[in-house]
Amino acid sequence: MKEALPDPADPARHPGASAPGAGAGALILRGAGSLAAALQAVADEPGAGALLCDIDGTISPIVADPYDAVVPAAFRAALEALAPRLGLLAFITGRDVRQAAAMVGVAEATYVGLHGFDLLAPDGTVVRDPAAAGYVDRVQKMARRVSGLDAETLGLVIENKGPMLDLHYRQAPDPAATLAILEAEILGPARALGLAVATGHFLVELRPPEPVDKGTAVRRLLQAGGRGETALRSAVFLGDDLTDCTGFAAIHAWAAEAAPAGPGDARTVAPPAETPAKRLALAVAALTDETPRQVRDEADVWVDATPGVLVVLAGLLEAARTQAGR
Repeated sequence: MKEALPDPADPARHPGASAPGAGAGALILRGAGSLAAALQAVADEPGAGALLCDIDGTISPIVADPYDAVVPAAFRAALEALAPRLGLLAFITGRDVRQAAAMVGVAEATYVGLHGFDLLAPDGTVVRDPAAAGYVDRVQKMARRVSGLDAETLGLVIENKGPMLDLHYRQAPDPAATLAILEAEILGPARALGLAVATGHFLVELRPPEPVDKGTAVRRLLQAGGRGETALRSAVFLGDDLTDCTGFAAIHAWAAEAAPAGPGDARTVAPPAETPAKRLALAVAALTDETPRQVRDEADVWVDATPGVLVVLAGLLEAARTQAGR
């Protein structure tokens, strides 16, 4: 007998929330066959499946002010239902990790913030990569420099995250002019201080120039395994921007590696006749007219912005339901 689970495709459950309807298939723009294979892998073994998810632009629609962003109820319902059924549900974001956890609100999940520098531990403490410590003073020096700009006239929204500083200019009356001023007044001096500069949707970010990103976070999480140290066999990464490309690359590299042959400790050697278990990786890009070409090129599946992501979540939930009913 199937257990009753929330259905994110049922708009009656979430008045006012956007949910997929009869035309949901039209929101899958490319890669429907690859998506079907991933859903089958989850249906076969949901406890060996991993869902790794960006937040802004993926499960939360892009808004002018990042402080106004929300995760709609339909998305949260699907994610809450998926969390106990999958081997791993993780949210990997550039946001402050505690802010991300409060925004998403799914308890049975892993949260990684600052593009991999911060991990929210089960007891609520934040574990920060020590590599970030040496750059906080330099980032804060640039934050003080930013405070001297006319943020309102430039259309800036500032996120000071300690070892990172995000400058959003979506509200700028002239984005190109604002970006030119930022380049001269902030980005050039930041590079001179040894900071890295990353870009996104109407965003520039000052950050430590360390080899830490969403991809390194994904590799750590997949290597650690799923719930109860279960070996993971499938991984889906949902993203929308350039920083998510490292996550795409990480799941593809993981799938290309030889998976453990079966249960037992690492010293167990499989008989030569056995074939190592295959792994499946799926990179899903939520597209808008702002999506960088690299994101499109490196994704296996294209979906129509956040509504398309909800279709994928609904499909994953239905796949997990299928296994529960067997």
